[in-house]
Amino acid sequence: MKNCIYLLLTLAFLAGCTHEAVKTTEIAGQSPKSGTRYDYLLAEAMRQKYVGDLGEAAGIFEKCIEIDDTRAVPYFELAQIYAALGSAGRSLEYASKAAHLEPGNYWYQLACGSLYTQFNQKDSALVYFTRALKADSNALEVNTILAGLYAEKGEAEKADSLFRLLDEEGALNDEMFLMMITGLIDNGKMEEAERRTEKLIQEQPSETRYKALLADIYFEDGKKEKSDSIYREIIEKDPDNIETQLLYLMNLVYKKEYSGISGFLNTVFESEFVERERKISLAGRLLQDTAFVTDNTESLGESLIILEGKYPQDEEILSLRASMYETAGKTEEAITRYEEIVRTVKPAFYSSEKLVLLYAEKKEYEKLYNFTAVYSAENNRSILGKVYYAIAAMELEHYEVADAELKKALILAGNNAELKVQVLSMIGDLKYRMKDFENAYKSYEEALTLSPHEVLILNNYAYFLAEGNKDLPKALKMAEEVMKTEGDNDTYIDTYAWVLHKLGKHKKAYKEMLRIFEKDKERDPEILEHMGFILQSLGKCSEAVGYWEEALKKDNSKTYLQKEIETCGK
Repeated sequence: MKNCIYLLLTLAFLAGCTHEAVKTTEIAGQSPKSGTRYDYLLAEAMRQKYVGDLGEAAGIFEKCIEIDDTRAVPYFELAQIYAALGSAGRSLEYASKAAHLEPGNYWYQLACGSLYTQFNQKDSALVYFTRALKADSNALEVNTILAGLYAEKGEAEKADSLFRLLDEEGALNDEMFLMMITGLIDNGKMEEAERRTEKLIQEQPSETRYKALLADIYFEDGKKEKSDSIYREIIEKDPDNIETQLLYLMNLVYKKEYSGISGFLNTVFESEFVERERKISLAGRLLQDTAFVTDNTESLGESLIILEGKYPQDEEILSLRASMYETAGKTEEAITRYEEIVRTVKPAFYSSEKLVLLYAEKKEYEKLYNFTAVYSAENNRSILGKVYYAIAAMELEHYEVADAELKKALILAGNNAELKVQVLSMIGDLKYRMKDFENAYKSYEEALTLSPHEVLILNNYAYFLAEGNKDLPKALKMAEEVMKTEGDNDTYIDTYAWVLHKLGKHKKAYKEMLRIFEKDKERDPEILEHMGFILQSLGKCSEAVGYWEEALKKDNSKTYLQKEIETCGK
């Protein structure tokens, strides 16, 4: 809610700047030097900006700065251009310069604060909004922004003082009032929250939602009887009013009193007078309660079908029932529902991505391969499509397809180091499966240059080095680093033990493996296999055979263990 307020204010301000850019020289309080090269270039830059050639405009504004770097207008205009182009660093650099050149200019301080808010640097935004307020102490819009920022930062006293000022000026809207009351509740000031809400009800006695808010405050303060009394009065006074029913329903959800909820829920979902967003918000609140969803999947599903009937092409609403199945642990039903949506709604990006993830989670690699082959082609800029197409291809041993998709994914990752590390890790795994060991190691080395302490990379690299009996001291060093932070993870313990085994430290390897089997009932076939080889190295053949037989039973593809069983058993 708060972020939305700031974003709207920022967008409104920037939009205003775009349409009124011709006023910037006047706003700055500067007197243009007619006939100078500077003024000619400034006018030309403005013209290029108006016709939409931002690149050309930016270049000319830069030339203005070369001629005279003491004037704020070019910096101000460049800040807007770079913000529109998504270049946060340069936008903030130029906005700050304009603001510092003219500290008394309200518009420059406001613009700079808005940009810092847009790029999520709230502490810096506060500095410039405070300067804007100094430039114009009567600017209520700045007080509104500052109140929201302080509330978000948890600085309740500062936020509340501004909320009260806005209230005195009659500028406190419903959303800001709710933010103010929430701040009071969060800080345990229940009586003050009650007092201010009661005052608002006296001013607007016919407004039912304020009475509902007071009831909620009473409930938070442990005054359940007073809360229930208000809601009874609300519903008894006008039982057929849809707004009244919605408030009553939200109260039941809030208190988790779900008995008899279906009738109210269906009425609200069917209503033409309740906005789509409020219906989605209500459904979202219900879907967050796992216990309720699990116990009431059938009835809630019926209610959601009613809602779907009102919005037959709205993917967000159509996907709510699929989300319900996921919450209830009914993954197959969720998959079926997402498949229905993908067939009937286009482009269905959300449902398509959910299908990709669920296919992967269920290890349905044939379905994942066929689906992502189409999805990746239709959404050529989707790195998720490329990566999961590659995963499915790897599992089905279509290595050339996987290789091609991961190369595309690496390009799409661009300068995002985190994404590049993940893709490079997958390339390393793929190259190892293809027995292209040198390129596998090369991919891991490249990933580690970007993220030297990435646990997954260190673990996989160490394991593959151990498997290839290559550079085992290096593998041990990496495995030991992983153990410092992930010493309780079975997969990482297994890698560490396997490296120790390869180095001939069989007793220590055995001790590490015991940690896994002492705490876990789930016995992974790969770990069972490794335990067998470690026991074999310690001369405990009969025990090794037991582990290998269990591994083979759980994964019948490990046919090579049969020879080990026969050899060790003799």
